[in-house]
Amino acid sequence: MKTRPKVAVLGGGNSALTMAADLALEGLQVSLCDLPRFAINLKPIMQSRQIEKYGSRGTEGRTGRGELHNVTTNLHEAVKGVDLIFIAVPAYAHLPFFKALIGELEDGQIVVVFPGNWGALRLHNLLQKEGTNKKVLVAETSRCMHICRAAEPWLGPARVRVIIERGTVQIAAMPGNNTQKVLDVLKGIYPNLTPARNVLETSLNNGNIVVHGPLVLMNAGWIEHTGGQFMIYRDGVTPAVGRAMDAIGGERDAVLQAFGIRPPARGAFYDQNKDAAWTRDPCETGPPDLRHRYISEDIPFGLVPLAYLADLVDVSTPISDAMVALSSLVNRVDYWRKGLTLKQLGLAGLDSEAITRKLQQED
Repeated sequence: MKTRPKVAVLGGGNSALTMAADLALEGLQVSLCDLPRFAINLKPIMQSRQIEKYGSRGTEGRTGRGELHNVTTNLHEAVKGVDLIFIAVPAYAHLPFFKALIGELEDGQIVVVFPGNWGALRLHNLLQKEGTNKKVLVAETSRCMHICRAAEPWLGPARVRVIIERGTVQIAAMPGNNTQKVLDVLKGIYPNLTPARNVLETSLNNGNIVVHGPLVLMNAGWIEHTGGQFMIYRDGVTPAVGRAMDAIGGERDAVLQAFGIRPPARGAFYDQNKDAAWTRDPCETGPPDLRHRYISEDIPFGLVPLAYLADLVDVSTPISDAMVALSSLVNRVDYWRKGLTLKQLGLAGLDSEAITRKLQQED
């Protein structure tokens, strides 16, 4: 790509607004778009087309006022003529965006889901199902590019704050033999991206699926009593909670190994958490209730597919299974049925070797 790419950022939450501001500060032409039903998310910046990006103690990234090319709820307007389409919404919002996007795609565009949570595979499957002949590349990352917050009460609307700038972030295309093509374009924007083997690695390596279940469920009484008005990482991650997180991490790692993927190096979460930036952050309070995305996203789109994949390769996941069962109980939702199954991922009836082949290069 000889000229700097034009970018459409889809979404209106913390990650999307921060990404849009950051890329605008990088000097890229950025259009920001949310679906019409979520127009309220963009209302504070519709007129000015500006987002002010702040850092926190220890962050060193770009800060200042990002000037956006366009802010809209018209998806056609947002993605027409752009090179890169970045989708930064919770996993339960992926499908509405995917369905709306399919008819708008143009040859040569690259679509990246931040973070994946199986988004690249689901979009790829949907494109095949719809029979589109557009020559587009689809990819996903293992994590968002920032730990960040938007429109905090003390900061105000049209302002975002980065708590932590990510270090290495994995990326994989679907299928994986296209990953280097995507990376060649994105490296100029995000030099901290590194290739993963496939989208199974990126989706399972999202740390949220390891951390958020124990964080919420083992603090459920406190969350319901206070509405989340406590420092959830500082006060809510005790040694016992950390052990539950580490157990889920071990189960996840065993599944990765069963698929021939080397798991990430990690220490005990409680020890890492004690001095982490998110623990020191004065505004990192808890979720207001138990239906927060820490459960409604990370259980059905994280631990449920992990458990189904674990069954396929005969890996025991008792703690992950317990998180799904407890989440279903407290929220009166059957997350085993609502969550992503192998059938929904287009992987039903395949063994581990066939899944690996499919995710790397389809026939």
